[in-house]
Amino acid sequence: MNSIISLASVLILTILILYLSYIFTKSLGKGIGLKRGGTHMQMLDRLPLGQDKAVAIVQLSSHYYLIGIAASQITLLAEIPEEEIDLEGYESSPLSGAEGYLDFKKLLKKYSDRHKKDE
Repeated sequence: MNSIISLASVLILTILILYLSYIFTKSLGKGIGLKRGGTHMQMLDRLPLGQDKAVAIVQLSSHYYLIGIAASQITLLAEIPEEEIDLEGYESSPLSGAEGYLDFKKLLKKYSDRHKKDE
């Protein structure tokens, strides 16, 4: 009877760890990569449509474009007027874009340095 209880508790603990890992990685990766770009150009949003196909909103200085992305080409679909863009959803957050990536690299380096000291 004890073996069944311990087996069930290990199974529940494993499922709980997998679920929490899924939630954590989903929330961590939510903003990463969307607001990456150079000084004058950024990809604001991207919607995958299938394998190797997507549409994206790109900002180039003060102009906004809807582009189609395929494996072999990128096509300009439309120019979007600035007043139609909801910029509130694209505000910089601690985990968005390259800044969030650098923060993650710092945390990872800090953890790995601490781990090396423990050995």
